[in-house]
Amino acid sequence: MLIRYSDWKRPTDDAYAFQLRAASAGTEGFIPAIPSAGTRSDIREVARLALADGEADRFEKRIDRWSGPEDAIPETGEKPYESQQHTFEELTWRDALTMDDIEQALRGTVLVLRRPSGPTDYVLRDHHMLDVALYHYRTTGELPRALFHADRHSDWCKDSYLEARRPQQAATWWALIEGLKRPGSASAVLREQDVFFTTAAAQRAAWMSGRDVGVSVRVPGFLDPDQLHWRQVLEQPGATEADWVSLDLDFFQPSPQLRLSRGLLRDARFHGLVTGARVRTFVLSPQFTNGGDKIDPWEIQGNLHSTLRLLNLLRQLPGSVRLEG
Repeated sequence: MLIRYSDWKRPTDDAYAFQLRAASAGTEGFIPAIPSAGTRSDIREVARLALADGEADRFEKRIDRWSGPEDAIPETGEKPYESQQHTFEELTWRDALTMDDIEQALRGTVLVLRRPSGPTDYVLRDHHMLDVALYHYRTTGELPRALFHADRHSDWCKDSYLEARRPQQAATWWALIEGLKRPGSASAVLREQDVFFTTAAAQRAAWMSGRDVGVSVRVPGFLDPDQLHWRQVLEQPGATEADWVSLDLDFFQPSPQLRLSRGLLRDARFHGLVTGARVRTFVLSPQFTNGGDKIDPWEIQGNLHSTLRLLNLLRQLPGSVRLEG
């Protein structure tokens, strides 16, 4: 049977389309409410409130989540980080986080910090961006207009990839987020065209972990792969006005990556973008922060103290930026 082009639907308009409820007091909606500090929420229950009836069950059946690093404690064999990232915890705003916070994130808890009259920060182990969108919508009623996304990996995939398997949210969120539909319409919360993506990959050294995977920076056809340097992306109309920012720490780590990206950290346009964003996501990506694209087995590769210093620097821009090397 022939299918007319006009009848063809993308996966995110069909199998991977998920309708949001209205953020209102109506019978089909909900009233957004910001949880108090210390509240822990399961994203699967949050999704039931944010998505229309039946959509949360479909979401869980269609989209997979990563489990954490497989690091084992030698004495006991326990794997403390091997758990899915289901929990969101509201914390009182702090400018600087601690190693205890990093440990909590590695164990699968998304840290949520809301600055009064300022941004909301999400600190994630794995890049589960749809979960962040659902949680933020449920608690505030706000949806993004545009996203600035800096990452060593693009986290984008082709439609054929979505159709062939149960996709992993962390590795495919950029394509999948078009499936989140605004309440009362079929329009996407974010289109691919609303993502301003910058990437860079340092030349590999023998001491780096993992191996190169060429498809890790695949991007939509309308993007020129030779126009993804941060200077080029910041010059695009609308890039510095993005209201959501996504910073993956493997874009800045290890030191050869930092040498590629440190100019971004010193750029006043980037400072304005980070300080003006309504939502900022900081992704630890502990499997990849030693320069690898694919890790087998999946264990923490980068230095966690360096990760903490970088995370605190990014959250406190445009404070004093001191970069060595």
